[in-house]
Amino acid sequence: MRRYGTLARVGIALAFLAVAGFARASEEVSLLTSDGTLHVVTTGRAVDLGVQDPTIQPDRNVIEWTSRAQDGTLSMAVLPNSVSSNEKRGLQLAFDDQTQNLLLLWTEDTVFGQVHVGVLHNGTWTNSGLLPTQGISLSYNPKMTITHQPVTYLDEHDNPVSKTSSMLAIVWWEDALIGQARLANLFLDEENFDTAELAVYDLPALTGGGGDVSYDGVPTGAYVFPSIQPDGLTGAVLVSYADLHDQKQRVLRVEFPRDYGKPSDPNSVNWKRRHAPIVGIAMEGPIARVAPNVADTADGVRTTIGAGYRPTLSWSDGTSLRFTRLDGADWAPVRSIAIDDQMTYEKALSLVTGMGGRN
Repeated sequence: MRRYGTLARVGIALAFLAVAGFARASEEVSLLTSDGTLHVVTTGRAVDLGVQDPTIQPDRNVIEWTSRAQDGTLSMAVLPNSVSSNEKRGLQLAFDDQTQNLLLLWTEDTVFGQVHVGVLHNGTWTNSGLLPTQGISLSYNPKMTITHQPVTYLDEHDNPVSKTSSMLAIVWWEDALIGQARLANLFLDEENFDTAELAVYDLPALTGGGGDVSYDGVPTGAYVFPSIQPDGLTGAVLVSYADLHDQKQRVLRVEFPRDYGKPSDPNSVNWKRRHAPIVGIAMEGPIARVAPNVADTADGVRTTIGAGYRPTLSWSDGTSLRFTRLDGADWAPVRSIAIDDQMTYEKALSLVTGMGGRN
């Protein structure tokens, strides 16, 4: 049965509000880089964050960044184009040592729920939104990772040169007329990269699929939390997502060409194709109908992909950590670890993700 995304969007939005609460307080995330610099990013109303800028109205929502270097130098800025009435949520920070880029990921509610990527490069912030495919839509649960892939190319004298490419990959769920997981990539080591030019792909289309979708009998927690993680040290990424057209849960392995050809040759086919993803289905099975609805979780659903490419889903119901694993042709029965004075949530989560990563 075909069902359009409008009702699904309403249901998911209400479920997320039930989990997160209607009124959202300020949100903060921090990261320590290898040179000892502490970065802190906070979002909330300007008045609540104590932003001292006469050009910013007190009730505007902003994203503020501060950093403190080892010598005590303090830097501070409000991210460009972040001052608005729109709420920002789900802040995530990452840092690429090779290119010295600090990356910020978040979701912002405008006419549609939009994923934003901020990059601090050479002391300057940029802020770009990943546009949806189908007009008014909502985006959920973006996740990002940075990988490094060894590549080779020919210099102007046709001498082979080796280098390592830094690649940012982002996955999220987009709910519109057709609900689907999406993937974006950016090559951080290339000169003059522009976050507004991230290559964005519909994940079902990368495997030759896509089309009408059905939400019938599929719990929201089974599909609104796609995941991404590095595939060891290969530079590839593993993406786990639900295809509501084929009614399949898939784990894709995504990498990029390692032979860049000759950059100085405008006719080099390899150079032109260096950003074309190479995609393979590492694991496939039925959608996890044993997964919960979002409203029945304390903080959503996590996915861990093990060495055998089998995904393990885990979530908290407030009193226990529950989990299931794609085991052969179907999902295993839901199992749980009770949370009490002897077994904290953090310890239970470490045990479950450790188990999922080994299998």
